[in-house]
Amino acid sequence: MADPSRHLSSTPPDRKAASGLAGRKFIAAFLLGAMAVVLSWMALIAGQLGNAHPDNVWVKEAYALKFAAAEKLRGQRKVLAVGGSATMFGVDSQQLALGLGLPVVNLGVNAGIGSYEVPAQVDRWIEPGDVVVMPLEYRLLLWDGVPSYVTLSWALEHPEALARWQLKTAFWGLLTLPLERVMQGYLGLDLLSLPKGPYGAHKLNALGDQQHTGAQDRSVEKLRALAQLPPERYDGLYAQSEVGLTVWQHWWARWRSRGACLVVVPPPFMTVPAYDTADYTAFFDAIPYRVTARGVPYLGHPSDGFFPLEAMFDTNYHLTAESRATYTQWLTDALRTSDLNCLP
Repeated sequence: MADPSRHLSSTPPDRKAASGLAGRKFIAAFLLGAMAVVLSWMALIAGQLGNAHPDNVWVKEAYALKFAAAEKLRGQRKVLAVGGSATMFGVDSQQLALGLGLPVVNLGVNAGIGSYEVPAQVDRWIEPGDVVVMPLEYRLLLWDGVPSYVTLSWALEHPEALARWQLKTAFWGLLTLPLERVMQGYLGLDLLSLPKGPYGAHKLNALGDQQHTGAQDRSVEKLRALAQLPPERYDGLYAQSEVGLTVWQHWWARWRSRGACLVVVPPPFMTVPAYDTADYTAFFDAIPYRVTARGVPYLGHPSDGFFPLEAMFDTNYHLTAESRATYTQWLTDALRTSDLNCLP
């Protein structure tokens, strides 16, 4: 005899089918809605690609000055200092030129525009016989592919940069790009009456070095802000990352095929007690090997670029003028005593 309780508790087949159909419709609607949102977001971004933005003015002006200096040396053997603002603040081009017997141009500007863009910007200035010295910031060298706001803002104005992006970078860019920055791209913001900030061509000498960075030019507020900077988490973020190194390897191979001499060196960097850990020691110790494994020599050890708080100007990569002289002297000696065989 059939159990009546089983009959009463079972769900009629037509109700089960209706429930399953409703579930599938919900999933389909959700996916279509998500796709519509993504496509709308991409269309909104695409509509303002290539439009100028105040974020990038100082970078473009600084590059223009530096490229003009490089153009004057076109066809001559020279030293090109390549990197971000650690190079801009850290290398004294005249001092280095006197020490090496070759003219020097400082091509360092802003590491924030990213590992895809910094080498692409300087590529056309590197010629056979040039010595390319790279004090690359750790994020610039060992980048994990996740774009910063600066990277995104530069790419919006220079959409040709997007052709170099990997899918990981594009995904995180779509996910993290602020709506405000996208909308600003439609506004036609005034670029001519911007106040002059702390960076840009007006702060550079003719060789591309940052000026007015003496300890006497550093305010008490800047020093206090430096003291309050939280330690970087490079040991966790970049100990295993490969994106930046792979990008640089591509450009290094390109430049070496032209006959340029390449070397990576430690960037100037503010050290703090938080970096005295086993993980950080392992991170810094591995950097020379990670670079040389990609076919380019690395001079010294990252600790050769470590400086105390008092040596910094306004960020943990920006040296005062006094400390720049110390760093440039170390750089000169390291290059002179190296086995690069590409100096006069």
